[in-house]
Amino acid sequence: MKIDRNKGTGYLSEEGRAQRVHRILEGRKIATAKERELSIREVVREQQRTKIYDDKIDIFGGEPLGIFKVPESQADTSDVPPELTTWHRLEARELRLAVTHPPSNIFEEMIQWTEQGKLWHFPVNNEQGQVEESKVYFTEHVFLEHHLEPWCPKKGPVRHFMELVCVGLSKNPYITVQMKLEHINWFHNYFEEKKQILQDTGAIPALSDKKETIPGDITP
Repeated sequence: MKIDRNKGTGYLSEEGRAQRVHRILEGRKIATAKERELSIREVVREQQRTKIYDDKIDIFGGEPLGIFKVPESQADTSDVPPELTTWHRLEARELRLAVTHPPSNIFEEMIQWTEQGKLWHFPVNNEQGQVEESKVYFTEHVFLEHHLEPWCPKKGPVRHFMELVCVGLSKNPYITVQMKLEHINWFHNYFEEKKQILQDTGAIPALSDKKETIPGDITP
């Protein structure tokens, strides 16, 4: 009995041939799809090249934003474009910087400092120019709690807050006494406007909670 050993190899060769045919067909499909995609792209590009925009855009026909202010002298003349003074100021600044040289001696330097407001009087005084503040004693800057007595409660969160405000103002050397009093009065007006809310929340005592003291009575 003879065994045919060529059957298996033939089957494998047939299977390999089918795979090759399938691969060739798939390659043709991919190539056809790529050609179709390229042709569509070329058509679109050609249409974009040949397309002509006939609509005209009027860039001066829109409503202005009002960023640049037109001088009153040029408001009536619509044919003349508005003149921007910013460019003239920048040009004048460039010309001034071009001809300005460093001071060659102490006198030119002092003249330059005087124009810039940097010249100090001797002996140097840190409060130079504060004529009105020179008449105010330092205690008026530091002790501000007595301005709370007419309206601020004796205790509670409002009193604690205003004491902190007075401490912060007393340590501020850059504002005048009048400005410090204006700060305190601003808080006074604010708490006066919110008085009902503060009474409802218990931040300040209500009028009904205050006991009226009659002269001669002894309160426990």
